[in-house]
Amino acid sequence: MQAAKAMWHRQRIKRLVREYLGSGAACLVSVRETICTDPGCTGPATEVRVMNLSFCETRFTIHKPISSVSNSDIFEIL
Repeated sequence: MQAAKAMWHRQRIKRLVREYLGSGAACLVSVRETICTDPGCTGPATEVRVMNLSFCETRFTIHKPISSVSNSDIFEIL
């Protein structure tokens, strides 16, 4: 059940990124929860990678667990 919840949140974040960028399927979006190495971060972080058709990659980290990432977090970072 935990894996299903994590997958649902990953897909939710991917959809938010694509909606914000307006690129639909024209980009590859990867989302994963990772261990946060920032001393100010108290728990896991969410890493998002976006690669467009020109193979230009953009990465960003949200210092929240994948289940806590909101629309405003995505819009703020992009």
